[in-house]
Amino acid sequence: MIKERFLFYFLKFPNFILCRIRNIIYNLAFSTKGLKIGKNVSFSNTKNILICNNVYIGNNCWIDSINNGVIHIGNNVSLSQNTHIGSIYKVIIGDGCLIGSDVLITDHNHSFSNATLHIIPKARPLDIKGQTVLGNNVWLGDNVKVLSGVTLGENVIVAANSVVTKSFPCNVVLAGVPAKIIKYIN
Repeated sequence: MIKERFLFYFLKFPNFILCRIRNIIYNLAFSTKGLKIGKNVSFSNTKNILICNNVYIGNNCWIDSINNGVIHIGNNVSLSQNTHIGSIYKVIIGDGCLIGSDVLITDHNHSFSNATLHIIPKARPLDIKGQTVLGNNVWLGDNVKVLSGVTLGENVIVAANSVVTKSFPCNVVLAGVPAKIIKYIN
């Protein structure tokens, strides 16, 4: 029993050390403090990604700045596993946001006009409606999709599996496909 416990902790120790080293490197690379990054996190075009202090990024997240797209992640933000943030213009996530698992936050989509239907989807031009902004203290449940041109005010809660296609004011609860206000928060 003691040997098994020792072996268990002994095998975990190298992984713990590697995770600590990886987090130190990311903190230096992004010039931030308190950044914790899970396994298999992918960044593209990091010069356009600003990550503030005390941010947690879960396993298998994909933070994708395409061309000159800007991504700003505020202080005290938590991104759960499998979150994808994509930007070709600008995505801003305010301070204190909590992002559930399997969430998509984007400022663009692939166009699908009659003129582009003959082009394979991957090669179609990207369409932008404007920047995507999450105000401070926004909470996105699991599997939420926040699409191009959306601004969510402060203290907005979005229920799991919702698709947010338009902007909403502060202090509301959203749910549905497409998302709509189901409650006002006092």
